[in-house]
Amino acid sequence: MNISNLPTAKKLILKKRPGKDFDEENFEVIEDLAKAPEKDELLIKVDTLAIDAWIRTTLHEGSYHDSAQEGNVISALGIGEVLISKSKKFQEGDFVSGPLGAQTHSTMHAAAFNKIHNPQLDPEVNIGLIGLTSGLTAYFGLIDVGKVKEGETVVVSGAAGGVGIIVCQLAKVLGAKVIAIAGGPEKCSYLLNDLEMDHVIDYKNSNVENELESIAKDKIDVFFDNVGGDILDAVLDNLNTGARVAICGAISQYSDMKNVIGPKKYLKLAENYASMEGFTVMHFSEKFEEATQKLLSLYEEGKIVVPTHYENGIESFPRALKMLFTGGHTGKLMVKI
Repeated sequence: MNISNLPTAKKLILKKRPGKDFDEENFEVIEDLAKAPEKDELLIKVDTLAIDAWIRTTLHEGSYHDSAQEGNVISALGIGEVLISKSKKFQEGDFVSGPLGAQTHSTMHAAAFNKIHNPQLDPEVNIGLIGLTSGLTAYFGLIDVGKVKEGETVVVSGAAGGVGIIVCQLAKVLGAKVIAIAGGPEKCSYLLNDLEMDHVIDYKNSNVENELESIAKDKIDVFFDNVGGDILDAVLDNLNTGARVAICGAISQYSDMKNVIGPKKYLKLAENYASMEGFTVMHFSEKFEEATQKLLSLYEEGKIVVPTHYENGIESFPRALKMLFTGGHTGKLMVKI
């Protein structure tokens, strides 16, 4: 392909900034000719996009992630194929990963992307297992922040999501006892019967605080938190001495970022000589290659599986994003373009 034969791109833009709730009416799909790449830029055909909770925060003004602007393309990470390269770093036909945005074609500076060295692997591996916002986040949060040890008790919230489901399996591989918290009978059944977690709590149909007191009162050594809110408080109330809490996200709070509900029981940290540490995957960029190889080895050995849920077409992106917050999927949620 050359610049005289540019494809038509579909782009999902923010039409109207939402309040607490959002729907498809907040977005619009427009068509435009793809932008020709300039020096050091790439034109990329988007293959698959990851649906991640942080995208929801960008819909707010003043987001701690960059705020989406009305009329601009919605942010998203994904993988795609280089159609035209004006960079010495990449060739046409290379597969890359990076901030492609919710669109069918993306033109950006090459520095924003990393080459995928195993494009023969399905998106479930390149995004769901060794992607920044899935397996790598799970790996560093559990091992480097949570410092999990064999025989410890680990609690994972959002356990059936793209990050949580990898955390659960990693913790079991490392010899920990795992208590998984998820929403709905189907997700909980998968975690308990297919992935063989030690205990599963359905937060939609049971009392998390009561369940934790029954299962692990004052015995929780590591908490990998994807949810925040009341679930975080319920775990803080049952920490073991020296426990570690890894704050990955707080999906329960993303719909109203101006009124975030923080932990009421944080004094339990002092009482139990425990620690609570926030992180993002980018804090561990120097270890990406090492973690990637370890995750791939576990996958090849059959010790980790990567359940995925696909929606198809850029038009499905708003529906998929809403599904992330309302349920209806297990594992890594993605949009196949």
